Amino acid sequence: MDVGTKRIGVAYSDPLGISTNPLPYIDNDENAFEKIKDIVKEYNVGTVVIGLPLTLKGKEGTQAKLTKEFAQKLKSYLPENVGIEFIDERFTTSLAEKQLKETGKKSKKKDKVDSLSAVFILKTYLEKKQYMNG
Repeated sequence: MDVGTKRIGVAYSDPLGISTNPLPYIDNDENAFEKIKDIVKEYNVGTVVIGLPLTLKGKEGTQAKLTKEFAQKLKSYLPENVGIEFIDERFTTSLAEKQLKETGKKSKKKDKVDSLSAVFILKTYLEKKQYMNG
């Protein structure tokens, strides 16, 4: 997930972690946690991956702290067997905007950027997990 102050970009992978797919963004409002809970159930999610917006120096700033607070609250909505993991999300938005521009889609459509950023976050997580598991 790409958690922003207004919207949450969401993506999911197949059970083997081979392909990643965007879902429509979720408004970051009072209904967001219930909607995420429904997605977790519908797609049989085992781990929720949340992009952590670190500073360019790799430190946690204000937005990273807000993201961790969001995750803490989200945890209370999820089944006990569903974990939450963070992954560095630096540059995912710019990568998403670049890809949308290259494919001829309007990058001003923030909803597409949010969902594509979530895809990049999930791909990064899956690649790191595969690398770590050899």
